[in-house]
Amino acid sequence: MDIATQIRGPGVGALVPDQLGEKVQKAFQTFLEEFDHIEGVGSKYLKDAKQLQRPERSTLFVDFSDVEEFSSNLSSAIQRDYYRVYPFLCNAARNFAQDHASLHKGKDVYVAFTEVPTRHKVRELTANKIGSLIRISGQVVRTHPVHPELVSGHFRCLECQTEIPNVEQEFKYTQPTLCRNPVCPNRKSFILDINRSKFVDFQKLRVQELQHELPRGSIPRSLEVILRAVAVDLAQPGDKSDFIGTLVVVPDVSQLRVAGTQSEPSQSMGVVVT
Repeated sequence: MDIATQIRGPGVGALVPDQLGEKVQKAFQTFLEEFDHIEGVGSKYLKDAKQLQRPERSTLFVDFSDVEEFSSNLSSAIQRDYYRVYPFLCNAARNFAQDHASLHKGKDVYVAFTEVPTRHKVRELTANKIGSLIRISGQVVRTHPVHPELVSGHFRCLECQTEIPNVEQEFKYTQPTLCRNPVCPNRKSFILDINRSKFVDFQKLRVQELQHELPRGSIPRSLEVILRAVAVDLAQPGDKSDFIGTLVVVPDVSQLRVAGTQSEPSQSMGVVVT
């Protein structure tokens, strides 16, 4: 099956080529097709991929040590640019599943890695780890209820009725920047089509560094962890857990003001686990 060669940007759905993403997608799909942990049995992930045709299954779990064994270049690219290439990894998993099972048309498939080798402390999360694949350990001190999160919006222009699909949500509700109809001047009036938009389960946790990892005389540091899809509702307050995902910086949009005024919006770092 042909791989997707372009990704949509926010706003009007402009197509932006990403050569690294395309390369990683092709290599990861080859890994899923060819990695054979027992010689002569076939792909290790074929059975799990076929399970994705079930309505309640949408995540393919992949042992990261298998990726390292298969290709050091692929594992390095995933670990270094995880946030950037993650959509391409999901495309590869969906293509692999479609080639071997009857997936529902339009079903989203996600990838979750296990056995990432390096474990970081909460205190070790610095700016140079933003966007990379990391594994952290910590104690859950607070959980929030699970609720739906809009991940890709399908909008309709209220002036010319043009459909604008696949508007990616950037950690806040994001409308198109302008209508995709070249003769329509609309930049503000859009309505979300809920039935054609994509949602995923979402939960936010507060995680604190473990007591035995604290430097002498230090106060425990904490950060927010965002769980999505099958990862929600697995951790409870008091649990000591490992989380595998990527470090992101999210602006506090409630502090953002209108253009032309002085503002100092705060930012927070958190780990996103899919």
